[in-house]
Parts: sequence; C-alpha cells; structure tokens
Amino acid sequence: MPTTEQVLASHEAALGEQNAVKVSTHYAENAVVIVNGDTYLGSREIALMYAKLINDLPAATWRTDVAVIHEDLAYVEWTCKSATSKVEFGTDTFVVSNGLITRQTASFKIVADN
Repeated sequence: MPTTEQVLASHEAALGEQNAVKVSTHYAENAVVIVNGDTYLGSREIALMYAKLINDLPAATWRTDVAVIHEDLAYVEWTCKSATSKVEFGTDTFVVSNGLITRQTASFKIVADN
C-alpha cells in the first residue's frame, strides 16, 4: 500500500503533467474535495475540476513550499505560475486511506500574470 508521501508525490507529478484524468486516479471513488467553497464528489467530478484548473493555469510550473505529513493527514502550501496566470499562495489538506485520497480541502486564488 502506498504511503501518504508516495500518493502525494504521484498526485503532484500527474498535476505537473497536466493530466486531469491521471490526477483523479489518486482519489477514492467516494472522495470529497472542497475547493474555494465548492464541493466535488467522486473521481469524475474531481477530474472535471482539475481539467478546469489546468485550463486556467496552462503549462504551469508548480512548486511545493511546505509539506507536513502525519500518517494519513497532509498539509501543503504551494505556488504555481503559467504564461498567463499564477497562484501566489495555495493551501491543501489531504486525508489518505488505503493508498487513495479520500478527503481534501484547498484554497487559492488564480490571478492574471502580467
């Protein structure tokens, strides 16, 4: 069974590849993700959410600034930058069970990069 660290590393790699479907494979079928006040249920809705995020941050470079992992719980602070937009500060909290993300919260703001 993959550790929380391994699941998050694979998740981040898939996000870096800009592959929303591959990102969604890291989630349990009944996963719940809350992003900026919106709720996404299950890997299908989560894949659609990531597809929009990837579209809003095309060819972005992602950087993890802080990652604190304790057993099944992870807290991450991150930034990213694309040619047209960026996130100066984003934060996620993940719960991983049986090698899959079951719960996640995220907060960030995408802004134009002039």
